[in-house]
Amino acid sequence: MGLSTSATHIIFFIASVILAASFVGVAASAILSLSNGIEDRGDMLANQLSADFKIINDPERMSNNPLILYLKNTGKVPLSTQHITVLIDGIDVDNCTANKDTWLPGETLTLTVNINLSSGDHVVKIVLENGISDTFYFRV
Repeated sequence: MGLSTSATHIIFFIASVILAASFVGVAASAILSLSNGIEDRGDMLANQLSADFKIINDPERMSNNPLILYLKNTGKVPLSTQHITVLIDGIDVDNCTANKDTWLPGETLTLTVNINLSSGDHVVKIVLENGISDTFYFRV
């Protein structure tokens, strides 16, 4: 009876160690995945906090067809001009070009929008790929 009890205890002990090792492996993988996600989110938020821009046009002296917008990078990081969204009076405008691909801190970007606007008051909203935006009210 003593030997069979010891053998049973050893089997239960080995099974417990195997289960614990399996749990640690799964838990470590989940924690690593969560940690990587938190790190990526932190990098994205840091980029958003250090990126900013302003539309610096004179609202009373806007040209029409083409509409020329001047945007100043007031942030601390370079910005890409590849995915700029331009909304004029709430309508997405596709026909626009920037004078450079990478927009360094302190630089002014010239954005040319080929659109024919009617006389009167208008609003333009520029949204960058990281979600940062600026709104500008002007008159043509």
